[in-house]
Amino acid sequence: MRIRVATRVPAVAAIAACGLLLTGCNDDSGSGAGSAPSPAPSASAAGGSAPSASPSQPAAGSKGAATGTAVPVNKTIDDDVMGEKATVIKYVKDFQPSAAAKAKYAALADEKVVLVDVKVTASSKYYDSFGATSFYLTGMPNGIDQASTTILDDEIKAAGYPPLKDAETGKTSTGWVAFTPTKDADKLVLRYKRLAAKASDGTDITAKNFDVPLD
Repeated sequence: MRIRVATRVPAVAAIAACGLLLTGCNDDSGSGAGSAPSPAPSASAAGGSAPSASPSQPAAGSKGAATGTAVPVNKTIDDDVMGEKATVIKYVKDFQPSAAAKAKYAALADEKVVLVDVKVTASSKYYDSFGATSFYLTGMPNGIDQASTTILDDEIKAAGYPPLKDAETGKTSTGWVAFTPTKDADKLVLRYKRLAAKASDGTDITAKNFDVPLD
């Protein structure tokens, strides 16, 4: 895929299929190949960067107070190569879906629902979006990284946990990311994956994992 180039910033092209760079792929490896986002204009050209959103949390009086206990994390991820940033604010490891959700998704009988509250800022160097699909839970009993899921977005929103919306180039978004690991997954580690890519000038962007223990 060919992409546009901003002044003084090399274009980046994909070296393998797997979606856009920083868009997760369902595999058990710690790295992957994908198409990198293209360079973006500077903040001055784009009219300045957006202000950071405030951390999301269940509204007072919402059902969220009865559907899980939030545990503070307050750890950051800073990918200085791509310019992506994330703050892991807190997480809920005992979210209880409704009876209707359990009836609709039979697999929930053997799974637990983990919610992670994150603030993400997409790169201002490359044309890109940064959202829930960039995150995984790693260290699962089956050895496969657990991808995030959006099937419970309506459920968690109704409970007072607004889902994370994608942050577009240079923008910031805050919200909750849902995972459904098996009930025997005791150690929870959030993983953000940077996939490998190659710049048009031949520079390699190497794959890298950024891990944040939740407990």
